[in-house]
Amino acid sequence: MALTLTDVRRIASDVAQHEDPDLDVVGVTPREGSSTSAEVIFVSRACDEEPCRVVIGVSRRLSEDECRGIVQRRLKERLGRRAS
Repeated sequence: MALTLTDVRRIASDVAQHEDPDLDVVGVTPREGSSTSAEVIFVSRACDEEPCRVVIGVSRRLSEDECRGIVQRRLKERLGRRAS
């Protein structure tokens, strides 16, 4: 059974708080053209320089633990790119 958008938001919010307490999940939406993946939109409250938003895609056909790992990895990748 696929994770719901609410599940993905909860998982992403938890990961965000562990990675950077200034990150908030501002939205989770189905990926256009797909019923089994979602896009998660994060925003940094402590942002001085764009981009202040990070968007990652995740499959909803994962277990909660797998989704958590993917969100964590992709968020770290995106934050690392933004910081350099």
